[in-house]
Amino acid sequence: MKTSAQKQFSKNPDQYRDEPLFSAGKDLEAMVNSVSLKGDEALLDVGTGAGHTALAFSPLVKHCTGIDITEEMVKTAALFAKEKNARHVRFLQGNAEKLDFDDASFDIVTCRFAAHHFSDVRRAMTEIARVLKPGGSFILVDHYAPEDKALDQFINRLNQMRDPSHVREYALAEWNSLFEENGLDYIEKQKWNIPIEYENWIRRGAVPEERKSKMIAHLAEASRACRDEFEIVHGENGHPLSFKLKGILISGRKR
Repeated sequence: MKTSAQKQFSKNPDQYRDEPLFSAGKDLEAMVNSVSLKGDEALLDVGTGAGHTALAFSPLVKHCTGIDITEEMVKTAALFAKEKNARHVRFLQGNAEKLDFDDASFDIVTCRFAAHHFSDVRRAMTEIARVLKPGGSFILVDHYAPEDKALDQFINRLNQMRDPSHVREYALAEWNSLFEENGLDYIEKQKWNIPIEYENWIRRGAVPEERKSKMIAHLAEASRACRDEFEIVHGENGHPLSFKLKGILISGRKR
């Protein structure tokens, strides 16, 4: 039986390969620059999607392995790597919550814009820490929720309406606890706003008509605090035009 994430991302994997947010985000460069590389590292990219993170690191390390729960995304990533003549990289189907690798197998583990889909993020973090070598680094990029409960509920509800595979974007205090529980240092390397063009976002998510009206109403009913926090913009006709998610790059060295 397919998971919610598999159902969602099997619909249009090529759009995730080509979407600038994933293919050309400045956070990719920031991820690479957040760790000192010698060139002999083994790297695991969890929730690899179309493979952008693994491909960004592949020329700089000994070998990259990208895993994704969705078979169609794995195929897309493998073809993308072939088109780019990328070496030292492979893509496999796999589950973040049950990694099929030995303890202490990797010098670096990365996860970019995927953790909010994990059905059991605590189990995924345990697995990531398990396969990471002592002294190795976990590099996480995702969008996060504000600490304010109302703002948290608003943005998570919006994401869940668009994409049923969205489980939760976590507050930074939650990430701090998850890193600490798994013996990882917690360093917030960079924060930024992620601009979202509404129609493109809806199209990429293959949102059915019956959910679109609910999303429009949700944005229209946003409190002043929500409108300010997420910089929600509506057109003259009241239709949503854009908003901003909150992005974070966190680095954790395994003690």
